[in-house]
Amino acid sequence: MGVQPRPPQRTLSNPSLSVQRPSIPQQQQRSLSTQYLPQSPVRKDSVIDLSADSPDAAQNRHGTTPRRGGSRLRLELSSEAFSNILPITTDSPQSMTPSRTAPLSDAMDPGNMSPALSRASQQDLDNPPMPMPKRRPPTAQAVQTPRKSASTTAPAKRDSRPKPYTIETPSAAPRFVSTHKRSNHNTGRDPFSRGLFSGYADFYPWNGNHHEDEWTTEAIQKGTWDRNTQTESASARQAIFPSLKQKSGLNLLSQIYTGILATRKLRGQITAPSTFKPPPRVTLTDTKREVWLRDLSNPAISLRRLSRTIPHGIRGRTLLDQCLNKNVPTERAVWLAKCVGANEIRAFKRKGVNGAFVMGGELKWVRDWTTFVEQFLDGVVWQFTEADWKNKVIYAIRLATHLYSDHLLDRDHYLEWIVAGLESSTQTRLPMWILIAQIYWADILRSRKHARRMVASLLSHLDAVHTDLDGDIFIQLSGRLAVLLTSLIQTTPESFVNPNTWFKYRHTLKANLYHDDAALAAFHAVDLRVSRLTVGNTESSPATPQQLVSLLDSILQKSMEGDLPEKCWATSDDKQEAASTIIRWAASVHRPGLSKVYVAARVIRAWAVYGSDLTHVILGILEDVADNDHARKQLMYRLITELARSGHFSIPYYFQWLIARGGYTNASEIDPDDGPCAMRLLVELPVHCFWDRWKIERANLLRRAGGYSVESEQQDMQNAFRCIQHALGLPIPAGDPISQRKPISVRKLGHMLKSSSRALNSHVAAQLRDAVDHQLSGMAHFAISLPMFTSVRAIMESTEDFAMFADILRSCVKASNPEVLASCADTINLNLRIFLALGAAEELFDSLLQRLRMMGPGQTVPARPLLAALSSLAERMPSRVQMAQELLQELIQNDRSNAIDACSPVSDSMMSHMHNRENEVSEEIEKLLTSGNSIDPPTMNRMFRNIVPRLDVGWAKADDSRRVLALLLARLRIFDTQHFDKLMSDWLCHLRALGTRPELMQLLPLLVSLGCISIDVLMRTANVSPPNSSDASFQNTGRPGSSTYLQELLALLLVELPKSVALTAEETYRFQIQQQSAMSEHSKDLLALIRNALLEYALLRQHQPDTSLILDDPNCQECILEALRYLVVEDAGAVAEAIAVKSLPAEAVRLVQTLVSELLVPGASTGASISFDEVLKLANERTMPFCQLKLNIELSLAQSSTGAAGEHGPSAFDLFAEAMDRAIEARNIMWTTMLPGLNDDIAQSLRSQACNRFLKLMPSIKSSTFEQDATDSARIQMAQNLLGVIESIVLGQAPQKFAQVFTSALVEKLADLWDMVAAKNGEKPAVQVAALGHWLPVLLRFIALHSAQPEGVPGSTQSGPITSKPTSINIPNFDARARSVLVLCGLMLELETLPACSRGTLAQQVFDLALVLIDPLPEEMRLTCAKSILQMPGAPPSLSASSDSRLYYLFSAAQPSSADNLMLAHREKPPTTSGAARALYATGHAPNEKLTPFVLRRWELLHEPTPNVGENDTSLNLRLFEAVKVH
Repeated sequence: MGVQPRPPQRTLSNPSLSVQRPSIPQQQQRSLSTQYLPQSPVRKDSVIDLSADSPDAAQNRHGTTPRRGGSRLRLELSSEAFSNILPITTDSPQSMTPSRTAPLSDAMDPGNMSPALSRASQQDLDNPPMPMPKRRPPTAQAVQTPRKSASTTAPAKRDSRPKPYTIETPSAAPRFVSTHKRSNHNTGRDPFSRGLFSGYADFYPWNGNHHEDEWTTEAIQKGTWDRNTQTESASARQAIFPSLKQKSGLNLLSQIYTGILATRKLRGQITAPSTFKPPPRVTLTDTKREVWLRDLSNPAISLRRLSRTIPHGIRGRTLLDQCLNKNVPTERAVWLAKCVGANEIRAFKRKGVNGAFVMGGELKWVRDWTTFVEQFLDGVVWQFTEADWKNKVIYAIRLATHLYSDHLLDRDHYLEWIVAGLESSTQTRLPMWILIAQIYWADILRSRKHARRMVASLLSHLDAVHTDLDGDIFIQLSGRLAVLLTSLIQTTPESFVNPNTWFKYRHTLKANLYHDDAALAAFHAVDLRVSRLTVGNTESSPATPQQLVSLLDSILQKSMEGDLPEKCWATSDDKQEAASTIIRWAASVHRPGLSKVYVAARVIRAWAVYGSDLTHVILGILEDVADNDHARKQLMYRLITELARSGHFSIPYYFQWLIARGGYTNASEIDPDDGPCAMRLLVELPVHCFWDRWKIERANLLRRAGGYSVESEQQDMQNAFRCIQHALGLPIPAGDPISQRKPISVRKLGHMLKSSSRALNSHVAAQLRDAVDHQLSGMAHFAISLPMFTSVRAIMESTEDFAMFADILRSCVKASNPEVLASCADTINLNLRIFLALGAAEELFDSLLQRLRMMGPGQTVPARPLLAALSSLAERMPSRVQMAQELLQELIQNDRSNAIDACSPVSDSMMSHMHNRENEVSEEIEKLLTSGNSIDPPTMNRMFRNIVPRLDVGWAKADDSRRVLALLLARLRIFDTQHFDKLMSDWLCHLRALGTRPELMQLLPLLVSLGCISIDVLMRTANVSPPNSSDASFQNTGRPGSSTYLQELLALLLVELPKSVALTAEETYRFQIQQQSAMSEHSKDLLALIRNALLEYALLRQHQPDTSLILDDPNCQECILEALRYLVVEDAGAVAEAIAVKSLPAEAVRLVQTLVSELLVPGASTGASISFDEVLKLANERTMPFCQLKLNIELSLAQSSTGAAGEHGPSAFDLFAEAMDRAIEARNIMWTTMLPGLNDDIAQSLRSQACNRFLKLMPSIKSSTFEQDATDSARIQMAQNLLGVIESIVLGQAPQKFAQVFTSALVEKLADLWDMVAAKNGEKPAVQVAALGHWLPVLLRFIALHSAQPEGVPGSTQSGPITSKPTSINIPNFDARARSVLVLCGLMLELETLPACSRGTLAQQVFDLALVLIDPLPEEMRLTCAKSILQMPGAPPSLSASSDSRLYYLFSAAQPSSADNLMLAHREKPPTTSGAARALYATGHAPNEKLTPFVLRRWELLHEPTPNVGENDTSLNLRLFEAVKVH
């Protein structure tokens, strides 16, 4: 990795030799020593320890070949020792002659092996070794015996060659403990500087240098001892020894030694001033600079030598690149960086400016240097194509890591760069960024601002890989991310506490998490912690009925999905409640149409698979229906009829239920208008599907209800069907008297059926279904005609039994008449929602499409009606969008390739009329159609101008020419639809501007029905500009004209056409389809039209107060209400915005109030006001959007009025607040779910009032009734209810709307709770219990509701050029947020002192809330908070400062290390004393010390800074440590 090989190490005995021992295994060494060396008395009983390192390692490590010196015999023995492996010999009976070779101990490394006994390198054979006494082995240590080989092979021949001598260390010799990690390789360790160190105490192998090895006469006679020094005149024995015999002798001896050591320290202490200076830089040529850099990369050249000539110009990025290119060892590169940095930083101090400028300049230089390191690392890492890329990357990362660990970088800036790179990394670079980030993993996770962003980036990358279509390519990357996140969520779960990120990626994380128990437990713990901080994500699940109703409402806007019953079943565990919700929804008058009945019936039938019998639930709901609620009663009868036919409503159970209630007593119980719904149901049930015994039992029960005659009922049913048969021309029995009478008209029959019971309508529908099916399937010669089908359709639509009607359509779609098939398609189109709910629309469409494809090319003209009807139907079906485009293209091609075809029956006189008057235009169109050419805009303009004036004349004459001209326009539209619509828009604008004209109800229906005008064009022209009060047309008398255009158009789109309109039955039916599409496909345009019509109505009412206008018509108002019901269910907020009363005149406001009241309470008397209490009582999951609309209208009106509360009484907001209080006291909080949908201004006003009331309820320690307020249960309950109201309002507001809640009042309330929790010694225990159990949780939730951070907002202000400019956002009251965080920190530490049973999870909740609050704070304020509560690096110790690691993480502050808290001790000079006793016994008092912070200059921590070695030349002044020179 770029590190140069170390030179061979020299031995202790001979520095000039570099002899290496050959690699000899341990067993072989032991064998050689026992065979070739003579036994000594010591060696005989001791265990030989040859645990030295193998010399091969040294050879491989240093790259040199061992040198072998000595005689030829020694070289031979050494060579054989390398090549032969001899068996282990534990004992030798021979006394071998010692070898004359040089001892191998000279080449041994005493740091790598245990020192052993040695002998003279040269011994004569005649001079045996001196016998030494045997050393007694310690009793606690067992004598080791050599292990005999277990091999059964014959022992090898004994080697009689001499062995080299090795030193054996006595087993009892204690060894010095080395504190160096690589002490085994430290051959030069000699703490006493006398060359006496062997590694063992009191053991010195003989080498001729020890003073005990000098054999003199004095040494032989008296032994050896330490000689006196020059400063000692005599021995101190005579002066000290008598005192040692006393009792205090041991203390005296201790004082003597202490004094000796103190004197020694004083005499050897370094007193010279510091001579440290950073190595200077000099100007060198390029050649010398290159030579110097090459010398720097050579480890053999000392840094002291290089420090003389550090060249100028090597700084910043250039320094790093030169170190990389020259492969400078990392330690030496860091040394160079320190030298350059120290000189650069000192340059600021030499300028003579103030300290603040010096500090700022130094920080700026360090930040710039950090940027250079980041650029250097970024430039090296991503150059994949360069040669030797791997080694360069390893070097660059290692160098940057060394600089970071030595605190030579701006750590915060560097970590910010890493996190930002991880966030913006692509998938191809992500593995390398992860590798770099893992080096600094621990430091990143110690900071909230870095850890939060890193976790968010990892989750984002995991989600991108997880959702990638080619995710299998990144399987290894996703696995690595999953491993990292699994580890992080277990070790640092607080980094995941970020609501915006968590709820965005939680499902991805759970899907990729390693599913062990610990990881899943950590995941659920984090999920719970985040849910406490999120608006709308409380621990309790949302209301199940509201979820179910929302799911059912969505079906009204689209086709019913096949898995709807399963979704409804899964919404709740309480199936009875879910079934009750579905039934009440189907019978709700606040949901338009009949499709809801068939949706509920399908769901209940599907639930029967799960064994669910809901008869008793239905009967319970019947009892809740009011007797005079005719609409709900009819809906319940229809639903039960559908369920009874399929057997999902138990008739016997219903009979038993009636009998248990006492049955019937009088006729009023089955009255169709005022009778109870549950009792009248027996009359309305479909009798035609009853068993005979059920009919008998039903007759018995009804007989007691005022003599109700079942026979008369049956006769009425038979007569009704006979009349229908006679009217439709179906066969009737021969001799039936009815055949002699005139048939009753179908229209009259329809009115009679609508006023009949559900039982009669069900009977008629079933009988008619059977009759039609019998005629079409049983008689081959029978073919249903268009008039007959139209009559059947009218009868079935009058009965409103669409289940039977669907069966009839299944039979009729098998017909061959294209006009009948087209009518079938139109029927499905008009009742599309119902047939989609029944599940029959798709089937019928496929059948019709198949019939269209079966018609041959020769029948193209007759098949056009079917093609046009199917094209219109496909446009409205959600699943047939592609098919609709294909059918439309086919229709256009058909129209261009065939002659003109009237869409309705045309008489010969009409055709001749057309040829006589419009022959010119007709022939031109025919030529264009025949030739297949397109038409240019000028030609279309000319033809359009020729037709339209004639059309205006036709409206005035009211003759048949209108239809002819309309057909010509329809044919003309085929050539260029877009340009034709533009022309038609201009004509409609002209029509709107006319002062007098015929009614739109007479002008436009024919054009709309024939396809000349689309609904989109009508809407667009109507909403171009709202009515203007300055228009003079409003002064007219209200005749049809420009002043009533919008009202007429609204009535045209909603109200049923009158009989006076000259349209055929089929044209009228198609126009009704267009009316339905205006409500379903153009809902936004319809809302705008309603608003403009209201403005027009108000302006007309101002000028003509007594004139009856179109919107005053009750029939028109009823149609508007039906449209508004559909629009409110679809989007209540859009309706509230469209009819906002703030910008409406007073005349329109009164009409809007009437309409909204009628929407909420159908049948309410005109002008009757609905109070806020009634609105809150009416609120449930079905009426919620209508109550919300009512509140929006009333509160907006109150907000726009001047003088909210004054002489005229309380304002509407005050009245609503009182109504909320009463509803809360009555435990009615269902209405809170509609608050999020209120207007922003209204919601803001309500929230402000609720927040002020909530804070007033919080107990204050300044109050005289503090203890009573804190323990008042009613006060606590009111606070909790208000919190629910606030949460509901906040749920629908943007975070910027409610950020201003952080005020000083909130901080004071939080501080008061801190004081309540901190009560000690049992002071006011009830208050503390109330605070922990109620007040603190609700206040924490209150703060959490208002602390939500908008997604995408940066957590703090970024610094440096590494990131882009953060998104600007206005989060006010930073000061209050910061103070709240400080109070929460103190509260958390206080809660930690309480028992776990009393605090629960409050401490964790407080900490999590502080995390969310601190994220948006700027860096300066975060640092200010940290200084006020934490023990910061370099700050003096304080009792009020905390050292909790969680707080350091929270404020993203670095924890002080040992180097950051260094203090400089200033000692006073001790008084001078005389006498030898004080010096001898070291008596005296310790001097006083004054401590000041000591700043460690890390850039100046240089080894070998200058070429000249001095006494005190180190970077740290040795005088500060009272360093002592080693003698």
